[in-house]
Amino acid sequence: MAYKNNCLSLEDYERNFRGYGIRDAVVRDRNIFSFILLQDWDCDTPRPFEEELKTRYVAYFSDEGPLGRWGSDGLYGFKGMMAGASQKPLWQNINIDRLAQVYVKGSGVTEIENKIPGGGGEGPMRGGVRSLKQINGWLYASGGARSLCKRLGRNDWEEIGVLPPEGKGEVGFDDFDGFSEADIYAAGGRGDVWHYDGSAWRQLPFPSKMWIESVCCGADGHVYIGAQNGHVFRGRGNGWEHIHEGDLSLPFKDMVWFGDRIYATNDYGLWEIKDGIVGCSSEPADITICSGNLSVGDGVMLLAGHYGAALHDGNSWVQLFSIAKLENQVNLASGAEASE
Repeated sequence: MAYKNNCLSLEDYERNFRGYGIRDAVVRDRNIFSFILLQDWDCDTPRPFEEELKTRYVAYFSDEGPLGRWGSDGLYGFKGMMAGASQKPLWQNINIDRLAQVYVKGSGVTEIENKIPGGGGEGPMRGGVRSLKQINGWLYASGGARSLCKRLGRNDWEEIGVLPPEGKGEVGFDDFDGFSEADIYAAGGRGDVWHYDGSAWRQLPFPSKMWIESVCCGADGHVYIGAQNGHVFRGRGNGWEHIHEGDLSLPFKDMVWFGDRIYATNDYGLWEIKDGIVGCSSEPADITICSGNLSVGDGVMLLAGHYGAALHDGNSWVQLFSIAKLENQVNLASGAEASE
């Protein structure tokens, strides 16, 4: 299908986005994209605790109507909510915050489920939730204290394998990815990298004690690990190489495989990794300004951040919306009304 450029109307922007900032985004399928928003606050006052601010779940249905259809749900009491999606056992958005609170939307369900069990050294989620991803259509969640779990259904989670030892200090599964459900890589902390082979976890030798942020299993058979300041490592099993010397103020928040390469992003830009070479994306500014979060699913890639969202359909990019342009339109309309 052809996706619509600037598909967010001024009315839908004011209804769903204004006064909030995009914190995460996910592809449920090639026609449904969802965004997690956090309420803005007055920068002249002390920042509230995040759970005191409103969270908003926004969904876009691209195949409904001339510009598609937008809708949102307001939420309260969540801290650092992340956007997730699953195909199994149901086709849904599964959104989870760092405190393991679960908000489900889709397949006729709108519900706040029970928290993922765990804590205090017990699984399936031993520490705060850090990352959500699909493997083979199932939603997985990783967390501190080296924990990884899989959602089997409503209020039903299982830990993956016998979890590794909790470890002490600078460890944890900040991110993970898998070639399959029996070939999963999870990493975090300072060079803390593990592999699950379908039956047991094994710690892998890793050539650095840098802080690890992101993990991506590429279709080229390599695992890519993003570390502090934009450093990138590539390898698999016991063999790893340092392929990029980072000089950024932020690490890559998300790394995904799409087409024939890795795409990586943080709040400041979009990068591409092909044949072991890391470079800034050459896409136009109206695309790269949407940097912040990446999600791939059903043959499309969604890029979304503080300044808007863009979509790659496998052939080309389209900017879905620009926050700056829409905010400018609101201000112009408000000024026109005031002068009447």
